[in-house]
Amino acid sequence: MLTKVLISIFFIFTNILSADLLKENFITFDLNGTVPKAVVDFESDNLEKFMKLDDNGNGIVSWKEIKAHKKEIERFVLSHVDIRFDGRECGKRVDRFEVYRRVHQSYIKLYLALSCKLPHDVIDLKYDLFFDVDKDQKAFVKIRDDNMSKPVILSDRKVEVALKMQQQTSLMRAFKNFLVEGIWHIWIGYDHILFLLMLLVPSVYYYRDGKPLPRQSFKDVLIEVLKVVTGFSVAHSITLGLSVGDVVRLNSQFVEVAIALSVLFTAVNNIYPMITRHAWIMAFTFGLIHGFGFANVLHDLIIKNSRDFLAMLFGFNLGVEIGQLAIVAAVLPLLYLLQKRHAFYRRFILYGFSAVTALIAALWAVERAFNLSILLF
Repeated sequence: MLTKVLISIFFIFTNILSADLLKENFITFDLNGTVPKAVVDFESDNLEKFMKLDDNGNGIVSWKEIKAHKKEIERFVLSHVDIRFDGRECGKRVDRFEVYRRVHQSYIKLYLALSCKLPHDVIDLKYDLFFDVDKDQKAFVKIRDDNMSKPVILSDRKVEVALKMQQQTSLMRAFKNFLVEGIWHIWIGYDHILFLLMLLVPSVYYYRDGKPLPRQSFKDVLIEVLKVVTGFSVAHSITLGLSVGDVVRLNSQFVEVAIALSVLFTAVNNIYPMITRHAWIMAFTFGLIHGFGFANVLHDLIIKNSRDFLAMLFGFNLGVEIGQLAIVAAVLPLLYLLQKRHAFYRRFILYGFSAVTALIAALWAVERAFNLSILLF
């Protein structure tokens, strides 16, 4: 009976996560040249609600199939984007169509040439791509113009915006927007969540001769968790800042594979203990890699030449920490209570949950290394 309950909880958990994948679109305006341009960037799976892309019916939409529907996709996207400069409608044509992989999803990027002339004072943008069928969708608008930028977030509640080029976005608004995004991204970053859980699960034990023995007090557990979470937080904060600041950049595919392998190693370590002391060092080491993963997301949201850059970076990082601490606060007391049933905890949580996580992480690593789609989440 307990096994069935655990399996049910696991599938509910993964279904929730799969429903909350990266549901962002990006619209970037480049106004520094003689011809204004815009880039529309979105996750390709969203299109399947509107058109049939899986031509061979194998359940997997390949890049070849996406490109075969290029004209249809272009028409659909352009019909949901309306751009006006100073009240004058801008003609739009697609200069380039690109398919690429980011994190764990295939993305489509359309490079648009706009017919409106520069200079201008106001951009009126109406954008409602996918909002009518998915209330969780958000669009991040980024504008570059003479080294000044204003990030704006659109959703089903706000599909139109007038962007005044001389209007400064307040530091507090930028901070709040990215604080929320940081919280959201740790909650939908299920590889980061599973890594964190794999660190939390053995925290209720200490090891003697390679065998897990229960800690006697919640205070001892809490001290161990604080060490681990602090190590992870400090590490990913370092590499997040270095990467977004373009001091250090790593290939995004390499980073995503490395994150999957970090989850795999941590899960296997719970089953076959290799590192039983100073777990915070392991958390710190792998946290450096996870920081580059957060940076891959933040690179799409932030503009480094904005005067609000530091507010955005700090807000996002603080949001990640808040989201992470919320997970710890929710999970840790439950783990401590379950640990009182020592045999159950070792069999189903320490070993069973870790084994399932190891399998998922191994499949993630294969998916990300070879651009495959094996799992549904």
